Amino acid sequence: MDWTKNFKRLPYFINFLYEKVTTSIAFYPTLFAIFFLFLTGVMLYLEGMGLTEWVAENVPVFLIIKSWEVAQSVLTTLVGALISLMVFSFSMVMVLLNNAASNYSPRILPSLISNKFHQFVLGTYLGTITYCLLLAINLTPTLSDATVPSISILLGIFFGLTCLMIFVFFIHSISEAVQVGKILESLSSTTQKKIDHGVLSELVNEPTPDTRSWQVCKSDRSGYLKSINCEKISQICIKHELKLKVLIATRTFVVNKIDLFCCDKKLDETLQNKILEQFHFSENEIAEEDHAIGFKQINEIALKAMSPGINDPGTALHAINHLTILFNKKMERKNAEAFPIKNEKGEITDVRLWLTVVSFEELLSHVLASLRTYARHDLMVMMQMLEMLKFLVKQDTAGTDFKKAIRLEAEKIRMDAKEHLTNPEDYKVVVKSLKDIEDG
Repeated sequence: MDWTKNFKRLPYFINFLYEKVTTSIAFYPTLFAIFFLFLTGVMLYLEGMGLTEWVAENVPVFLIIKSWEVAQSVLTTLVGALISLMVFSFSMVMVLLNNAASNYSPRILPSLISNKFHQFVLGTYLGTITYCLLLAINLTPTLSDATVPSISILLGIFFGLTCLMIFVFFIHSISEAVQVGKILESLSSTTQKKIDHGVLSELVNEPTPDTRSWQVCKSDRSGYLKSINCEKISQICIKHELKLKVLIATRTFVVNKIDLFCCDKKLDETLQNKILEQFHFSENEIAEEDHAIGFKQINEIALKAMSPGINDPGTALHAINHLTILFNKKMERKNAEAFPIKNEKGEITDVRLWLTVVSFEELLSHVLASLRTYARHDLMVMMQMLEMLKFLVKQDTAGTDFKKAIRLEAEKIRMDAKEHLTNPEDYKVVVKSLKDIEDG
């Protein structure tokens, strides 16, 4: 595959490079190493200006290292110990990622890799090793009466002790990160924030114009549709008096040359390319990018828990509880798709852009279809799904269309229960719960 085809324009390459760098586990460690490299240079410069002599006159004598051998020994000991500590910590991160991929879902790995605290810990280790190693290299005295750079060495000892303290917090963090409850809570919290404060929260319920006669424009690359710069596209539409409808929802995998958006006017190649540059693509699905990805990943964890190899219904029940909260949030946002243009006072002045948003009905059907397939023999999981539907149908935000979709999914569960539950009494429990949903 000729990967250069994806970067035939500079903005595509910049977006790709930015994502690769910022989502890499080496991003923050590299920044820390560069910072400590400059810090070493600054400290050596200050030592040359007489920093240690000046401090020696103002602090207790026991803090000043006067022996070159002791200084060399301390720094080399710190370097060796921190390298071992860094290797051990990195091994624990790899164990975490392997455990998450095998027991939960491989799709959550990008979120775990981009964990800022783990990168901060590894960066502190790498930066301290860089600092102590460079300082040790420059410890050879050039004159017999040269002063030991005690302040720089004390700073290295302080960084080493800091690494030890951070390691304690790292052990606590890594032990929590492997718990499925923490992973579900993190995914649920991220998805709720995306629903409450993402693009979804800005959309308004403005009817979509008739687009049958509009010009259709195709995608010029492949990948997951990560995000759309709605504000920039709206500005382009205002400037050129356009109306535009995005035909594909975010988080959808887009194939090259597929219909991506349509416009009410014919676009020249330059303007079309300018609009295409506002569609950002990614190689991975991360919950921070779109709320539907959060639903999908929580659902995948529940499915993995119900697989014969794992057989953990408790995790599936926990995941359904989080899905209940998220579906309730999703109902509050209705099915609006229009991106409004606002003035300085925050008042809506015009609408030029319509998105394609995954509806509540589609999400509910997608989630429960796979859950029913894996859990049709488990009464407790099926009852938990019915409890979720019972809760949703009784909410004030559940309109007529939402209730219709909820009752349809409840009926599907009843049909599966009738066919796969061998105990007639279990089936009666399902039917009884179904009546509460129908009356809701």
